[in-house]
Amino acid sequence: MDIDFRSELDPEQYAAVTAAEGPVLIIAGAGSGKTRVITYRIAYLLARGVPQEAILALTFTNKAAKEMVERAHSLTGLALKNLMVSTFHSFGAWMLRKEAAVLGYRPNFSIYDEQDRTRAIRECAHELGIAAENLDPVRLSQLFSALRSGYGKPGELSQRELELYALYRKTLKIYNAMDFDDLIALPLELLQEHEEVREKYRSRFRYIMIDEFQDTSLQQYEFIQQLESGNICVVGDDDQSIYSWRGADYRNIERFETDHPGFVEIKLERNYRSTGSILTAANTVIAHNVRRKKKELWSPQGTHGTPISFFEAEDDDAEAEKIIEKIRELRFSEHADWENFGILVRTNALADAIEDSLVEHNIPYRVAGGPSFYQRREIKDIIAYLKAAANPDDDVSVLRVLNVPRRGIGRATVEYLSNIAKAHSTSLHHAAEAARQAVFAPKESHMQKALAEVFSFFDYLGELRSALLEKGILVSRAIRTIVEDVGYWQYLLDEHKKNDKAAVWKFRNIELLAASAERWEKDPDTFEKGIFAYLARISLTVRDDANEEEGRLSLLTIHAAKGLEFDYVFIPGCENGILPHARSLEEGGGDIEEERRLFYVAVTRAKKQLFLSRALHRKKNGSLQETLPSPFLSELPQNLMVMADAQKPAVSEEDLKKEFFSRLKSRLGA
Repeated sequence: MDIDFRSELDPEQYAAVTAAEGPVLIIAGAGSGKTRVITYRIAYLLARGVPQEAILALTFTNKAAKEMVERAHSLTGLALKNLMVSTFHSFGAWMLRKEAAVLGYRPNFSIYDEQDRTRAIRECAHELGIAAENLDPVRLSQLFSALRSGYGKPGELSQRELELYALYRKTLKIYNAMDFDDLIALPLELLQEHEEVREKYRSRFRYIMIDEFQDTSLQQYEFIQQLESGNICVVGDDDQSIYSWRGADYRNIERFETDHPGFVEIKLERNYRSTGSILTAANTVIAHNVRRKKKELWSPQGTHGTPISFFEAEDDDAEAEKIIEKIRELRFSEHADWENFGILVRTNALADAIEDSLVEHNIPYRVAGGPSFYQRREIKDIIAYLKAAANPDDDVSVLRVLNVPRRGIGRATVEYLSNIAKAHSTSLHHAAEAARQAVFAPKESHMQKALAEVFSFFDYLGELRSALLEKGILVSRAIRTIVEDVGYWQYLLDEHKKNDKAAVWKFRNIELLAASAERWEKDPDTFEKGIFAYLARISLTVRDDANEEEGRLSLLTIHAAKGLEFDYVFIPGCENGILPHARSLEEGGGDIEEERRLFYVAVTRAKKQLFLSRALHRKKNGSLQETLPSPFLSELPQNLMVMADAQKPAVSEEDLKKEFFSRLKSRLGA
């Protein structure tokens, strides 16, 4: 490994990379190269002889973790098979697989996603006699998540809801299952209550790095505290802390300073992304926040840049049309690709009019936050088969596919087994085995026939499990085998008798799933393979993986845009009550500083040009209502703002094409 760290990094980055020992706090402003610093820091540690397995780097998305590994591999030329770069939750799942027995779980536990959790909540509510019409499982899921993650309070739940929460926790344990929040809560419990486990991981991971530190929750902070043994480097920016609603606490930066006397602080303020005018605007706005570490982004290119454009439209439809018109103009005048444009909205509701215009003008786009590929019904079915094979005690997965395709197993049979399971605090699988052994045997012949189908179903799961764990067949092959064995193609045809195209499309999705699993299995950078690693990967996959197509304009919320950048950024809805959101303006209950940080994040996504807009009237509750401009607009430096000419005649696409080809001919000398 031959890396000239000093020549490849700016002075501040070099200081951050080479401060290898002890506690280090890196305040990394937007666009300052924090990922570069983390990957070079990994390379620096390896160059000093630190073993790969002694390094742990934690971040918040699989995409960020993958990018770090790829960059570190490219930089060092090493295989990095023993380097642990992971999301918090993936790392928690990895640790729990190894230590499950300490907590009374079996290593083949299932990880419940949001749909699995709400389904389990419904089951528990039914058991407690809570009527369906009195149940809001989505709200309860959010409350349970907050409580489990440490930022919710029991007082926010009624006594009946607390009983439901307790039964839900008990049910997960019976099913040998964990939900997303357990992947932090349970490893923390492991480290806090089992000294030998804590010392084992502390002695292994002697160098720890935390990315996006401002996004950590108090529970995650405590988790890190239990893991680290002195050599810890945290990288963050309190100005980009925008996730308080999910427990993130930027004050963890202050806690780090208090808990690590003698820490080294390094600021990265040199921005490599945006023009000087965009950075000046961002610095000026965020300076209005009181609770922040003082910093000021600057560009090596100087203070120049295209002024920030602002325009007003009569209503939200007209605002959308103006945005599309400007994008089409820039596409031809600046030779820009669709993927160079980002439209960032405060809420999903704001995107409706814009999406209508994109469709009308036949502009290719992606919307972040839509249904994940892995949430499609046919994909959930196949994954449920895999989950049930890996863990037959996972009742949620078993119930999903017990009668898919139809096997003649009715509600009465399921309730019969469920009653046995509940009476003996066990799973449906064990209840079925007890019925098979004639410990519990119904007299009704039709139920005996249905039970025979249940036994056959569990026998099939056992064969599939044996093939995956003992014979070692690949997950991709198992997916295709399931489809064939259970007759899933015919099931799709039966379900969509009037629409064969829908059946074909869904079958194609399953093949995409198998192909994706195959690529994962063949990827030399796959850290751990096999059915459990695959299911953990699926459960922890970011929601917008299916939206990562190139060549498309991006329409996404500001929250979803964090970590991204675009040449041209449009921020519609710069109105009081939208940005900042109305909730932040409520007396005693709002946080205007977080809304300003959100605006700051949106502004700093722009590389070349920034466009702000508002509608004078916006549709709300079925009628047009007058709006007021966002107070953040008045905080921008007015000398850098240009009011777009509302009377400027629209430029037709035909004119733009003529202009483009005229310039092209001129360049070619035609």
